[in-house]
Amino acid sequence: MKKMSVYDKARELGKDMLECEEAQKLYAAREVFENDDAAKALVDQYVELKEKWQEIMTDESADKAILTDLGAQITAKEKEIKENSVTMGLMKAESEYGAFVNSVFNLLSATIQGKDNVEGCDPTYCTTCPGCN
Repeated sequence: MKKMSVYDKARELGKDMLECEEAQKLYAAREVFENDDAAKALVDQYVELKEKWQEIMTDESADKAILTDLGAQITAKEKEIKENSVTMGLMKAESEYGAFVNSVFNLLSATIQGKDNVEGCDPTYCTTCPGCN
């Protein structure tokens, strides 16, 4: 049997990470989001407001007084997004998958540094995990 190279192991790890429970939850949340026109519209509106804000901030000749109203609109849209179960479900799934990926990378980094004294990693314990700190 041929020994796996580090690159082969990295590919295998990457594939495993795409198939893990956290990734499956993220895929499911994305699918729900993609099929919800109201949730997508909320995010699109938020992005448009943020882009308009950025345009005004970078345009030296723009009337900056508009920013007060625009800021209020952005805050209101953020509140709507936080109150929408679909957008929050996606944000939660993205956050959990991100924490999972970070925990894997932290464990890998700890192992490379010779600090691998953790028997696995759980993102909920990253603040106290010697592999993450």
